[in-house]
Amino acid sequence: MKAAPARKAYEFNNGWLATNEAASASSVLKFSTSRAGGLGDQLPAGTMRVYMRDKRGDPQFIGESRIEATPMGSAMSIRTGEAFDVKVKTIVEERTRINSSRWKTKMRYEFTNARNEAITVDLGQSGLWGDVRIPEQSQEGKRISADRVEWSVAVPANGKATLTATFDSRY
Repeated sequence: MKAAPARKAYEFNNGWLATNEAASASSVLKFSTSRAGGLGDQLPAGTMRVYMRDKRGDPQFIGESRIEATPMGSAMSIRTGEAFDVKVKTIVEERTRINSSRWKTKMRYEFTNARNEAITVDLGQSGLWGDVRIPEQSQEGKRISADRVEWSVAVPANGKATLTATFDSRY
């Protein structure tokens, strides 16, 4: 794949009810396999290596990521490493049984950015199977699949940001 447009991003993926001390976000390159996105083809499973040209124009290896077979028209994230200066801490603030079959779970996600520039972290919360609803969220998220929601969280230069969400689930 050559000359397909991509954007540099930060990404953090959280599993259901997962909590952690501040962990590094991943540095990723995001692109589309669609014709309009510049690639216009499917990708076979394998290892994708990423190179960027240095100031002299020479290609420099910046990372690699294993990918699954991907159909044309898919959104892709290729992980190139960890951002030691961009951290995400996930906290289960409260988990309450609503009735015999439903639970209310309040999550808080804390972001820190030690970079001298503002950034955006794409936060993915997975494990939202079935009829999980999000009755409250401090920022509107986007349902990506049946079990995943993503938020794009702006974090100021040398600053912090917080996102909260309440999940209504069967488990």
